Amino acid sequence: MSQKANINREVLKWARKTARITLEKAAATIGKTCKVERIKDWESPDGTEWPSVKQVEKLARLYRRPVDVFYLKYIPKDFPALKDFRKNKDEGLSTALIFMMREIQEKQEWLSKFLAGNREKKIEFVGKYTIKSPVETVAKDIRKTLNIQPGKADLKPLKHWIDQAESKRIFVTLSSNFHTRLKLDSDTFKGFAIADKYAPFIFINADDWDHGQLFSLVHELAHIWIGVSGISNDTGLTAEDPSGLHVVEKFCRLVAEEALLPQTELAPFLQVKGELMLKHIAKAGRRLGVSNQAILARAFRLELINEEIFRNMMKEADQAWKEFLIKEAKKPKSSGGPNYYIMQLRRSSRSFTNLVMDVYKSGKVNGEQASRLLSVREGNFAKYEKYIYK
Repeated sequence: MSQKANINREVLKWARKTARITLEKAAATIGKTCKVERIKDWESPDGTEWPSVKQVEKLARLYRRPVDVFYLKYIPKDFPALKDFRKNKDEGLSTALIFMMREIQEKQEWLSKFLAGNREKKIEFVGKYTIKSPVETVAKDIRKTLNIQPGKADLKPLKHWIDQAESKRIFVTLSSNFHTRLKLDSDTFKGFAIADKYAPFIFINADDWDHGQLFSLVHELAHIWIGVSGISNDTGLTAEDPSGLHVVEKFCRLVAEEALLPQTELAPFLQVKGELMLKHIAKAGRRLGVSNQAILARAFRLELINEEIFRNMMKEADQAWKEFLIKEAKKPKSSGGPNYYIMQLRRSSRSFTNLVMDVYKSGKVNGEQASRLLSVREGNFAKYEKYIYK
């Protein structure tokens, strides 16, 4: 006979609800014959049945909670919810996003306490400005602080911005899913920022294209510079009027636009002999790391091109993008998938991973804690290190 688990029924219900898991999903996880009524009974203060230890372990994995949580006498304090600045926030947060935020918040909270405990200096640029500050001033300060040098042929813009941000103790993490069955939809969520004075974190939804990820990254950097944590979706530069956005999102989008495409760097790409063509816009896009549509929208706003050129070339750019997507969809999918360790390194951030491995080797954290922070088993650390220090 299976051993029954004398769990806290209220905690069991709290864990399911905070994970946005339906009763039907929970029942299906237990087994084909498990009914919704059984889950309700386990969660009810007046319940008459108890789940088995193995059944609790299944639900713990589904809800992404340690098993010990279900035996507490009280509902534990969870991480505070980040402010949702998305226009489509009425749709709520997906399970994948909830789990991902919880994972990043755990890393961030541990690191902030660790650095504060070791008397590291607070980072001066976190919260240095407000949304009342001039957009140009904030954008210039971001570029100057990070020593950004865009436009060079030998630089990959997205990688350059990430490397420069991490060199200033901003931890940049990227992923497109929580696991294979929990995807992060780039149409509803682009990224989030945790504006902490000791350990600011940025998460970028890697489900997006590189140019979209870059705009999201710089948008979230703006969040760090004004000291406002939150979830974002409307991060890119479009031809649409951004007036409908939350005031914080509008400000951060304008800062990202100015930081990525300052007039002094965009204008030279448009000064060509003869007629301006899409190939010239595409060249600027490759060098600066943004889409053709973003280049055109910015150039039009800066009055570097007139409305007729803007409208005609935008249609051409949209058509070229559609054709590109069709070609990409026809490409055969590679077998085997991405390298596990590289994906974990991106998901935890290289600089965070380096720091955790260093303190693990020094004995300041044990293997179990280091493994949880890095989401890699301690027995695989030796393999993982080969990718960390490349």
